[in-house]
Amino acid sequence: MDLGSNSFRLVVFRSRPGRSFALTDEIRESVRLSAGAEGGVLQTDAIARAAAAAKLYGTFCRTTGVEEVIPVATSAIRDAANQAEVLAAIRAGGTGLDARVLSAAEEARYGYLGVVNSTTVEDGLFLDIGGGSVQVGRITRRTLERSTSRPIGAVRMTEAFLQGVKTTRRQLKALRRHLADELVSDSWMAGVGGRLVGTGGTVRTLAAMIQRRIAYPLAEIHGFGITREMLAETIDELTALPVAKRRTLPGLKSDRADIILAGAVAIDAVMDRVGVEEIETCSQGLREGIFYERFLAPAEPPLFPDVRRASVLNVAENYDFDHPHAEHVARLAIEVFDGTARAGLHLGSPLEREWLWAAAMLHDIGVVVDYHDHHKHGFYLVLNAGLPGFDHRELAMIALLVRSHRKAPPSYDWLRPVLAPGDDERLARLAACLRLGEQLDRGRTGSVRGVEVQGRGATVTLRVAANGDPGVAIWSAEQEAVSFERGFSRRLRLVAA
Repeated sequence: MDLGSNSFRLVVFRSRPGRSFALTDEIRESVRLSAGAEGGVLQTDAIARAAAAAKLYGTFCRTTGVEEVIPVATSAIRDAANQAEVLAAIRAGGTGLDARVLSAAEEARYGYLGVVNSTTVEDGLFLDIGGGSVQVGRITRRTLERSTSRPIGAVRMTEAFLQGVKTTRRQLKALRRHLADELVSDSWMAGVGGRLVGTGGTVRTLAAMIQRRIAYPLAEIHGFGITREMLAETIDELTALPVAKRRTLPGLKSDRADIILAGAVAIDAVMDRVGVEEIETCSQGLREGIFYERFLAPAEPPLFPDVRRASVLNVAENYDFDHPHAEHVARLAIEVFDGTARAGLHLGSPLEREWLWAAAMLHDIGVVVDYHDHHKHGFYLVLNAGLPGFDHRELAMIALLVRSHRKAPPSYDWLRPVLAPGDDERLARLAACLRLGEQLDRGRTGSVRGVEVQGRGATVTLRVAANGDPGVAIWSAEQEAVSFERGFSRRLRLVAA
Protein backbone atom coordinates (compact mmCIF):
# COMPACT_ATOMS: atom_id res chain seq x y z
CA MET A 1 0.00 0.00 0.00
CA ASP A 2 1.77 3.12 -1.30
CA LEU A 3 0.57 6.30 0.42
CA GLY A 4 1.95 8.88 -1.96
CA SER A 5 1.71 12.61 -2.43
CA ASN A 6 -0.59 12.49 -5.44
CA SER A 7 -2.34 9.16 -5.08
CA PHE A 8 -2.73 6.19 -2.75
CA ARG A 9 -2.20 2.87 -4.51
CA LEU A 10 -2.97 -0.63 -3.35
CA VAL A 11 -1.43 -3.50 -5.27
CA VAL A 12 -2.13 -7.14 -4.50
CA PHE A 13 0.27 -9.93 -5.43
CA ARG A 14 -0.25 -13.67 -5.44
CA SER A 15 2.96 -15.63 -5.08
CA ARG A 16 4.27 -19.15 -4.86
CA PRO A 17 7.65 -18.83 -3.12
CA GLY A 18 10.49 -20.00 -5.29
CA ARG A 19 8.22 -20.37 -8.33
CA SER A 20 6.09 -17.50 -9.55
CA PHE A 21 4.13 -14.37 -8.75
CA ALA A 22 1.44 -12.26 -10.35
CA LEU A 23 -0.23 -8.91 -9.79
CA THR A 24 -3.88 -9.80 -9.15
CA ASP A 25 -5.45 -6.45 -8.28
CA GLU A 26 -4.72 -2.73 -8.14
CA ILE A 27 -6.68 0.19 -6.75
CA ARG A 28 -5.73 3.82 -7.21
CA GLU A 29 -7.28 6.80 -5.46
CA SER A 30 -6.25 10.38 -6.25
CA VAL A 31 -5.76 11.88 -2.78
CA ARG A 32 -3.60 14.95 -3.47
CA LEU A 33 -2.27 14.79 0.06
CA SER A 34 0.10 17.70 -0.38
CA ALA A 35 -2.43 19.98 -2.11
CA GLY A 36 -2.70 23.35 -0.40
CA ALA A 37 -0.04 22.55 2.21
CA GLU A 38 1.26 25.64 3.99
CA GLY A 39 4.48 25.67 5.96
CA GLY A 40 4.69 21.89 5.69
CA VAL A 41 1.27 21.42 7.30
CA LEU A 42 -1.06 19.14 5.36
CA GLN A 43 -4.59 20.47 5.12
CA THR A 44 -7.61 19.04 6.93
CA ASP A 45 -9.49 18.16 3.75
CA ALA A 46 -6.43 16.39 2.33
CA ILE A 47 -6.07 14.36 5.53
CA ALA A 48 -9.77 13.46 5.32
CA ARG A 49 -9.26 12.18 1.74
CA ALA A 50 -6.30 10.13 2.96
CA ALA A 51 -8.31 8.62 5.80
CA ALA A 52 -11.17 7.75 3.44
CA ALA A 53 -8.82 6.00 1.02
CA ALA A 54 -7.15 4.14 3.89
CA LYS A 55 -10.56 2.96 5.09
CA LEU A 56 -11.40 1.70 1.60
CA TYR A 57 -8.11 -0.16 1.30
CA GLY A 58 -8.31 -1.62 4.81
CA THR A 59 -11.82 -2.91 4.16
CA PHE A 60 -10.79 -4.35 0.80
CA CYS A 61 -7.86 -6.24 2.31
CA ARG A 62 -9.98 -7.71 5.12
CA THR A 63 -12.90 -8.79 2.94
CA THR A 64 -10.72 -10.32 0.20
CA GLY A 65 -8.48 -12.26 2.59
CA VAL A 66 -5.18 -10.51 1.89
CA GLU A 67 -2.69 -12.26 4.18
CA GLU A 68 -0.08 -9.53 4.63
CA VAL A 69 -0.58 -5.78 4.31
CA ILE A 70 2.42 -3.47 4.04
CA PRO A 71 1.48 0.24 4.13
CA VAL A 72 4.30 2.69 3.39
CA ALA A 73 4.28 6.48 3.25
CA THR A 74 6.55 8.62 1.11
CA SER A 75 7.42 12.27 0.56
CA ALA A 76 4.23 14.10 1.55
CA ILE A 77 3.87 12.39 4.91
CA ARG A 78 7.62 12.19 5.48
CA ASP A 79 7.97 15.96 5.12
CA ALA A 80 4.72 16.92 6.88
CA ALA A 81 5.00 19.09 9.98
CA ASN A 82 1.80 17.38 11.24
CA GLN A 83 2.97 13.87 10.36
CA ALA A 84 1.63 12.33 13.59
CA GLU A 85 -1.84 13.72 12.92
CA VAL A 86 -1.85 12.31 9.39
CA LEU A 87 -0.70 8.86 10.51
CA ALA A 88 -3.30 8.80 13.27
CA ALA A 89 -6.05 9.66 10.78
CA ILE A 90 -4.88 6.90 8.42
CA ARG A 91 -4.76 4.44 11.32
CA ALA A 92 -8.28 5.35 12.35
CA GLY A 93 -9.62 5.40 8.81
CA GLY A 94 -7.92 2.15 7.89
CA THR A 95 -8.96 0.59 11.18
CA GLY A 96 -5.50 -0.20 12.41
CA LEU A 97 -3.23 0.39 9.40
CA ASP A 98 0.17 1.42 10.75
CA ALA A 99 2.00 3.07 7.88
CA ARG A 100 5.77 2.91 7.83
CA VAL A 101 7.21 6.28 6.84
CA LEU A 102 10.07 5.64 4.43
CA SER A 103 13.19 7.74 4.57
CA ALA A 104 14.37 9.23 1.27
CA ALA A 105 17.10 6.57 1.12
CA GLU A 106 14.60 3.75 1.71
CA GLU A 107 12.27 5.13 -0.94
CA ALA A 108 15.15 5.23 -3.42
CA ARG A 109 16.21 1.68 -2.51
CA TYR A 110 12.76 0.23 -3.13
CA GLY A 111 12.51 2.08 -6.43
CA TYR A 112 15.91 0.66 -7.38
CA LEU A 113 14.78 -2.88 -6.52
CA GLY A 114 11.74 -2.48 -8.75
CA VAL A 115 13.87 -1.20 -11.63
CA VAL A 116 16.76 -3.67 -11.42
CA ASN A 117 14.45 -6.68 -11.07
CA SER A 118 12.50 -5.76 -14.21
CA THR A 119 15.18 -4.43 -16.58
CA THR A 120 18.65 -5.46 -17.70
CA VAL A 121 20.30 -2.31 -16.37
CA GLU A 122 23.63 -3.17 -14.72
CA ASP A 123 25.32 0.21 -14.88
CA GLY A 124 23.35 3.41 -15.25
CA LEU A 125 20.86 5.71 -13.56
CA PHE A 126 17.26 5.51 -12.47
CA LEU A 127 14.75 8.26 -11.84
CA ASP A 128 11.64 7.79 -9.68
CA ILE A 129 9.25 10.72 -9.84
CA GLY A 130 6.28 11.03 -7.52
CA GLY A 131 3.95 13.79 -6.48
CA GLY A 132 6.24 15.22 -3.83
CA SER A 133 9.78 14.25 -4.69
CA VAL A 134 12.16 12.87 -7.29
CA GLN A 135 14.75 10.21 -6.49
CA VAL A 136 17.76 9.74 -8.75
CA GLY A 137 20.13 6.85 -8.17
CA ARG A 138 23.32 5.52 -9.70
CA ILE A 139 23.54 1.78 -10.31
CA THR A 140 26.91 0.07 -10.62
CA ARG A 141 27.11 -3.67 -11.29
CA ARG A 142 23.41 -3.92 -10.33
CA THR A 143 24.10 -2.34 -6.96
CA LEU A 144 22.66 0.98 -5.78
CA GLU A 145 25.83 3.01 -5.39
CA ARG A 146 24.29 6.30 -4.34
CA SER A 147 21.05 8.25 -4.56
CA THR A 148 19.59 11.66 -3.97
CA SER A 149 16.09 12.91 -3.28
CA ARG A 150 14.83 16.34 -4.23
CA PRO A 151 11.44 17.94 -3.40
CA ILE A 152 10.55 18.51 -7.05
CA GLY A 153 7.66 16.10 -7.55
CA ALA A 154 4.81 16.78 -9.98
CA VAL A 155 2.24 17.95 -7.42
CA ARG A 156 4.70 20.06 -5.45
CA MET A 157 6.03 21.82 -8.56
CA THR A 158 2.53 22.40 -9.91
CA GLU A 159 1.45 23.99 -6.64
CA ALA A 160 4.55 26.19 -6.53
CA PHE A 161 4.87 27.28 -10.16
CA LEU A 162 2.03 26.27 -12.48
CA GLN A 163 -1.13 27.47 -10.78
CA GLY A 164 -3.92 28.68 -13.04
CA VAL A 165 -5.92 27.36 -15.95
CA LYS A 166 -3.25 28.13 -18.56
CA THR A 167 0.52 27.89 -18.26
CA THR A 168 2.58 30.90 -19.33
CA ARG A 169 6.14 31.00 -20.63
CA ARG A 170 7.13 33.01 -17.58
CA GLN A 171 5.84 30.23 -15.29
CA LEU A 172 7.73 27.58 -17.25
CA LYS A 173 10.92 29.62 -17.17
CA ALA A 174 10.67 30.04 -13.40
CA LEU A 175 10.03 26.30 -12.96
CA ARG A 176 13.01 25.35 -15.11
CA ARG A 177 15.25 27.74 -13.19
CA HIS A 178 14.12 26.26 -9.87
CA LEU A 179 14.68 22.69 -11.08
CA ALA A 180 18.18 23.53 -12.27
CA ASP A 181 18.96 25.11 -8.89
CA GLU A 182 17.67 22.03 -7.05
CA LEU A 183 19.81 19.66 -9.10
CA VAL A 184 23.02 21.66 -9.26
CA SER A 185 24.25 20.60 -5.82
CA ASP A 186 24.43 16.94 -6.85
CA SER A 187 27.67 17.20 -8.78
CA TRP A 188 27.93 13.42 -9.24
CA MET A 189 25.02 13.60 -11.71
CA ALA A 190 26.54 16.20 -14.00
CA GLY A 191 26.91 14.87 -17.54
CA VAL A 192 27.42 11.24 -16.50
CA GLY A 193 25.40 9.98 -19.47
CA GLY A 194 24.69 6.30 -19.93
CA ARG A 195 21.39 4.49 -19.54
CA LEU A 196 18.56 6.21 -17.66
CA VAL A 197 15.51 4.24 -16.53
CA GLY A 198 12.45 6.12 -15.29
CA THR A 199 9.63 4.95 -13.05
CA GLY A 200 6.59 6.54 -11.45
CA GLY A 201 3.14 7.56 -12.66
CA THR A 202 4.38 10.61 -14.56
CA VAL A 203 6.80 8.55 -16.66
CA ARG A 204 4.20 5.88 -17.36
CA THR A 205 1.61 8.48 -18.35
CA LEU A 206 3.99 10.29 -20.70
CA ALA A 207 4.89 6.97 -22.35
CA ALA A 208 1.20 6.16 -22.86
CA MET A 209 0.50 9.62 -24.30
CA ILE A 210 3.41 9.46 -26.74
CA GLN A 211 2.52 5.94 -27.85
CA ARG A 212 -1.02 7.04 -28.63
CA ARG A 213 0.23 10.12 -30.49
CA ILE A 214 2.58 8.15 -32.76
CA ALA A 215 0.18 5.19 -33.22
CA TYR A 216 2.66 2.81 -31.62
CA PRO A 217 1.71 -0.80 -32.39
CA LEU A 218 2.14 -2.18 -28.86
CA ALA A 219 0.23 -1.25 -25.73
CA GLU A 220 3.23 -2.22 -23.56
CA ILE A 221 4.81 0.82 -21.91
CA HIS A 222 7.48 -1.07 -19.99
CA GLY A 223 10.70 -0.67 -21.96
CA PHE A 224 9.39 2.14 -24.16
CA GLY A 225 12.03 4.78 -24.83
CA ILE A 226 11.10 8.46 -24.53
CA THR A 227 13.55 10.72 -26.33
CA ARG A 228 14.08 14.33 -25.32
CA GLU A 229 12.61 15.32 -28.67
CA MET A 230 9.42 13.36 -27.88
CA LEU A 231 9.34 14.89 -24.41
CA ALA A 232 9.79 18.41 -25.77
CA GLU A 233 6.91 17.89 -28.20
CA THR A 234 4.70 16.69 -25.34
CA ILE A 235 5.68 19.65 -23.15
CA ASP A 236 4.81 22.04 -25.99
CA GLU A 237 1.48 20.28 -26.55
CA LEU A 238 0.58 20.48 -22.85
CA THR A 239 1.69 24.10 -22.54
CA ALA A 240 -0.51 25.12 -25.45
CA LEU A 241 -3.65 23.74 -23.80
CA PRO A 242 -5.55 24.89 -20.73
CA VAL A 243 -5.91 22.22 -18.05
CA ALA A 244 -9.52 21.45 -18.98
CA LYS A 245 -8.59 20.62 -22.59
CA ARG A 246 -5.57 18.54 -21.60
CA ARG A 247 -8.03 15.99 -20.22
CA THR A 248 -9.02 15.12 -23.78
CA LEU A 249 -5.50 14.03 -24.74
CA PRO A 250 -5.32 10.28 -25.43
CA GLY A 251 -3.39 8.38 -22.76
CA LEU A 252 -3.71 11.08 -20.09
CA LYS A 253 -5.82 10.32 -17.02
CA SER A 254 -8.06 13.27 -16.19
CA ASP A 255 -6.80 13.54 -12.60
CA ARG A 256 -3.25 14.04 -13.90
CA ALA A 257 -4.13 16.79 -16.36
CA ASP A 258 -3.04 19.60 -14.05
CA ILE A 259 0.22 18.01 -12.80
CA ILE A 260 1.57 16.20 -15.86
CA LEU A 261 3.29 19.29 -17.29
CA ALA A 262 5.33 20.00 -14.17
CA GLY A 263 6.30 16.33 -14.01
CA ALA A 264 7.39 16.33 -17.65
CA VAL A 265 9.52 19.44 -17.15
CA ALA A 266 11.12 17.89 -14.05
CA ILE A 267 12.05 14.76 -16.01
CA ASP A 268 13.50 16.92 -18.78
CA ALA A 269 15.57 18.81 -16.20
CA VAL A 270 17.04 15.57 -14.86
CA MET A 271 17.80 14.34 -18.39
CA ASP A 272 19.55 17.61 -19.11
CA ARG A 273 21.53 17.43 -15.87
CA VAL A 274 22.77 13.86 -16.41
CA GLY A 275 23.32 14.36 -20.13
CA VAL A 276 21.09 11.75 -21.77
CA GLU A 277 18.81 11.92 -24.80
CA GLU A 278 16.45 9.11 -23.84
CA ILE A 279 14.72 7.75 -20.75
CA GLU A 280 13.52 4.14 -20.69
CA THR A 281 10.09 3.62 -19.17
CA CYS A 282 9.86 1.13 -16.32
CA SER A 283 6.38 0.08 -15.19
CA GLN A 284 7.74 -1.24 -11.89
CA GLY A 285 9.01 0.76 -8.95
CA LEU A 286 8.62 1.22 -5.23
CA ARG A 287 5.63 -1.08 -4.73
CA GLU A 288 7.21 -3.91 -6.69
CA GLY A 289 10.50 -3.30 -4.87
CA ILE A 290 8.77 -3.88 -1.54
CA PHE A 291 7.23 -7.08 -2.91
CA TYR A 292 10.56 -8.35 -4.27
CA GLU A 293 12.14 -7.85 -0.85
CA ARG A 294 9.64 -10.42 0.51
CA PHE A 295 9.50 -12.72 -2.51
CA LEU A 296 13.28 -13.07 -2.94
CA ALA A 297 14.13 -13.30 0.77
CA PRO A 298 16.58 -14.18 2.21
CA ALA A 299 18.68 -13.01 -0.75
CA GLU A 300 20.47 -9.74 -0.05
CA PRO A 301 20.23 -7.71 -2.12
CA PRO A 302 16.93 -9.26 -3.26
CA LEU A 303 17.69 -9.52 -6.99
CA PHE A 304 16.89 -12.05 -9.67
CA PRO A 305 20.20 -13.50 -10.92
CA ASP A 306 18.91 -13.30 -14.51
CA VAL A 307 15.94 -10.99 -15.12
CA ARG A 308 15.19 -12.28 -18.62
CA ARG A 309 15.17 -15.94 -17.60
CA ALA A 310 13.10 -15.18 -14.49
CA SER A 311 10.63 -13.22 -16.60
CA VAL A 312 10.05 -16.06 -19.07
CA LEU A 313 9.69 -18.70 -16.37
CA ASN A 314 7.33 -16.53 -14.34
CA VAL A 315 4.96 -16.06 -17.28
CA ALA A 316 5.16 -19.77 -18.09
CA GLU A 317 4.37 -20.76 -14.49
CA ASN A 318 1.47 -18.34 -14.30
CA TYR A 319 -0.16 -20.07 -17.26
CA ASP A 320 0.42 -23.59 -15.88
CA PHE A 321 2.73 -24.76 -18.64
CA ASP A 322 3.91 -28.35 -19.05
CA HIS A 323 7.41 -27.79 -17.70
CA PRO A 324 9.06 -31.10 -18.78
CA HIS A 325 7.63 -30.85 -22.31
CA ALA A 326 8.59 -27.18 -22.69
CA GLU A 327 12.15 -27.84 -21.52
CA HIS A 328 12.49 -30.81 -23.85
CA VAL A 329 11.19 -28.86 -26.85
CA ALA A 330 13.58 -26.03 -25.98
CA ARG A 331 16.55 -28.39 -25.81
CA LEU A 332 15.73 -30.06 -29.12
CA ALA A 333 15.01 -26.76 -30.89
CA ILE A 334 18.32 -25.34 -29.68
CA GLU A 335 20.16 -28.48 -30.85
CA VAL A 336 18.73 -27.87 -34.33
CA PHE A 337 19.69 -24.17 -34.09
CA ASP A 338 23.25 -24.94 -32.95
CA GLY A 339 23.67 -27.74 -35.49
CA THR A 340 22.54 -25.62 -38.43
CA ALA A 341 24.91 -22.89 -37.26
CA ARG A 342 27.82 -25.35 -37.23
CA ALA A 343 26.77 -26.38 -40.73
CA GLY A 344 27.23 -22.79 -41.82
CA LEU A 345 23.55 -22.05 -42.45
CA HIS A 346 23.52 -19.02 -40.13
CA LEU A 347 25.79 -17.21 -37.65
CA GLY A 348 24.38 -18.75 -34.47
CA SER A 349 23.54 -15.44 -32.80
CA PRO A 350 23.36 -15.85 -28.98
CA LEU A 351 20.49 -13.36 -28.95
CA GLU A 352 18.45 -15.38 -31.44
CA ARG A 353 19.26 -18.52 -29.46
CA GLU A 354 17.80 -16.90 -26.34
CA TRP A 355 14.65 -15.84 -28.20
CA LEU A 356 14.23 -19.44 -29.37
CA TRP A 357 14.58 -20.74 -25.82
CA ALA A 358 12.04 -18.21 -24.53
CA ALA A 359 9.52 -19.07 -27.25
CA ALA A 360 9.97 -22.79 -26.65
CA MET A 361 9.30 -22.39 -22.94
CA LEU A 362 6.17 -20.35 -23.71
CA HIS A 363 4.91 -22.04 -26.88
CA ASP A 364 2.00 -23.87 -25.25
CA ILE A 365 0.77 -21.31 -22.70
CA GLY A 366 -2.24 -20.57 -24.90
CA VAL A 367 -3.66 -23.98 -23.94
CA VAL A 368 -4.82 -22.32 -20.72
CA VAL A 369 -7.46 -20.62 -22.90
CA ASP A 370 -8.20 -23.53 -25.22
CA TYR A 371 -6.22 -26.15 -27.12
CA HIS A 372 -7.77 -25.08 -30.42
CA ASP A 373 -5.82 -22.11 -31.80
CA HIS A 374 -3.58 -22.15 -28.72
CA HIS A 375 -0.77 -20.74 -30.86
CA LYS A 376 -2.92 -17.63 -31.39
CA HIS A 377 -3.89 -17.44 -27.73
CA GLY A 378 -0.23 -17.77 -26.74
CA PHE A 379 0.70 -14.93 -29.09
CA TYR A 380 -1.58 -12.39 -27.43
CA LEU A 381 -0.83 -13.70 -23.93
CA VAL A 382 2.90 -13.08 -24.45
CA LEU A 383 2.35 -9.66 -26.00
CA ASN A 384 0.01 -8.55 -23.22
CA ALA A 385 1.67 -10.23 -20.24
CA GLY A 386 4.96 -8.67 -21.28
CA LEU A 387 8.46 -10.00 -20.66
CA PRO A 388 10.37 -7.56 -18.42
CA GLY A 389 14.02 -7.50 -19.44
CA PHE A 390 13.28 -7.93 -23.15
CA ASP A 391 12.89 -4.89 -25.37
CA HIS A 392 9.84 -4.42 -27.58
CA ARG A 393 11.42 -5.88 -30.69
CA GLU A 394 12.37 -8.98 -28.72
CA LEU A 395 8.91 -9.21 -27.17
CA ALA A 396 7.35 -9.09 -30.65
CA MET A 397 9.76 -11.70 -32.02
CA ILE A 398 9.15 -14.12 -29.14
CA ALA A 399 5.37 -13.66 -29.43
CA LEU A 400 5.55 -14.22 -33.19
CA LEU A 401 7.58 -17.41 -32.64
CA VAL A 402 4.92 -18.67 -30.24
CA ARG A 403 2.32 -17.84 -32.90
CA SER A 404 4.42 -19.63 -35.57
CA HIS A 405 5.01 -22.92 -33.76
CA ARG A 406 2.06 -24.54 -35.54
CA LYS A 407 -0.13 -24.04 -38.60
CA ALA A 408 0.35 -21.29 -41.20
CA PRO A 409 2.80 -18.41 -40.61
CA PRO A 410 1.06 -15.26 -39.36
CA SER A 411 0.67 -11.86 -40.95
CA TYR A 412 2.41 -9.25 -38.83
CA ASP A 413 2.81 -6.09 -40.89
CA TRP A 414 1.29 -4.09 -38.02
CA LEU A 415 4.32 -4.97 -35.88
CA ARG A 416 6.93 -3.76 -38.38
CA PRO A 417 7.53 -0.44 -36.59
CA VAL A 418 9.19 -2.35 -33.73
CA LEU A 419 10.99 -4.92 -35.88
CA ALA A 420 14.37 -4.63 -37.58
CA PRO A 421 15.65 -5.35 -41.10
CA GLY A 422 16.22 -9.08 -41.51
CA ASP A 423 13.67 -10.12 -38.88
CA ASP A 424 11.53 -11.90 -41.49
CA GLU A 425 14.44 -14.24 -42.21
CA ARG A 426 15.22 -14.63 -38.50
CA LEU A 427 11.62 -15.48 -37.72
CA ALA A 428 11.45 -18.10 -40.49
CA ARG A 429 14.71 -19.69 -39.33
CA LEU A 430 13.83 -19.77 -35.63
CA ALA A 431 10.27 -20.94 -36.31
CA ALA A 432 11.65 -23.91 -38.25
CA CYS A 433 13.82 -24.88 -35.27
CA LEU A 434 10.91 -24.51 -32.83
CA ARG A 435 8.50 -26.49 -35.00
CA LEU A 436 10.99 -29.33 -35.32
CA GLY A 437 11.57 -29.35 -31.56
CA GLU A 438 7.81 -29.52 -30.99
CA GLN A 439 7.24 -32.32 -33.49
CA LEU A 440 10.13 -34.39 -32.17
CA ASP A 441 8.37 -34.45 -28.79
CA ARG A 442 4.89 -34.86 -30.26
CA GLY A 443 4.03 -37.66 -27.86
CA ARG A 444 5.36 -35.68 -24.85
CA THR A 445 7.34 -38.72 -23.76
CA GLY A 446 10.80 -37.19 -23.91
CA SER A 447 11.95 -40.27 -25.82
CA VAL A 448 14.06 -38.35 -28.36
CA ARG A 449 17.46 -37.93 -26.72
CA GLY A 450 18.86 -35.53 -29.27
CA VAL A 451 19.46 -34.60 -32.88
CA GLU A 452 22.59 -34.28 -34.95
CA VAL A 453 22.64 -31.95 -37.95
CA GLN A 454 24.58 -32.92 -41.05
CA GLY A 455 24.62 -30.39 -43.85
CA ARG A 456 25.59 -31.49 -47.34
CA GLY A 457 24.76 -29.41 -50.38
CA ALA A 458 21.09 -28.77 -50.93
CA THR A 459 19.92 -31.26 -48.28
CA VAL A 460 20.27 -31.17 -44.50
CA THR A 461 20.02 -34.45 -42.62
CA LEU A 462 18.80 -34.65 -39.03
CA ARG A 463 19.90 -37.83 -37.28
CA VAL A 464 17.43 -38.55 -34.49
CA ALA A 465 18.63 -40.44 -31.41
CA ALA A 466 15.85 -41.89 -29.26
CA ASN A 467 15.05 -44.34 -26.51
CA GLY A 468 13.15 -46.91 -28.51
CA ASP A 469 11.74 -46.59 -31.99
CA PRO A 470 11.91 -42.96 -33.24
CA GLY A 471 9.50 -43.65 -36.12
CA VAL A 472 6.63 -41.54 -34.82
CA ALA A 473 8.94 -38.61 -33.98
CA ILE A 474 10.57 -38.77 -37.42
CA TRP A 475 7.19 -38.99 -39.18
CA SER A 476 5.91 -36.01 -37.21
CA ALA A 477 9.02 -33.91 -37.81
CA GLU A 478 8.91 -34.64 -41.54
CA GLN A 479 5.74 -32.55 -41.66
CA GLU A 480 8.00 -29.52 -41.13
CA ALA A 481 10.01 -29.96 -44.32
CA VAL A 482 8.32 -26.92 -45.87
CA SER A 483 8.98 -24.67 -42.87
CA PHE A 484 12.60 -25.88 -42.77
CA GLU A 485 13.11 -25.06 -46.44
CA ARG A 486 11.48 -21.66 -45.86
CA GLY A 487 13.88 -20.93 -43.01
CA PHE A 488 17.13 -22.39 -44.36
CA SER A 489 16.68 -22.74 -48.14
CA ARG A 490 17.59 -26.42 -47.83
CA ARG A 491 15.66 -29.66 -48.16
CA LEU A 492 15.17 -31.65 -44.96
CA ARG A 493 15.86 -35.33 -44.42
CA LEU A 494 15.36 -37.18 -41.13
CA VAL A 495 16.87 -40.55 -40.25
CA ALA A 496 17.26 -42.65 -37.11
CA ALA A 497 20.69 -42.37 -35.48
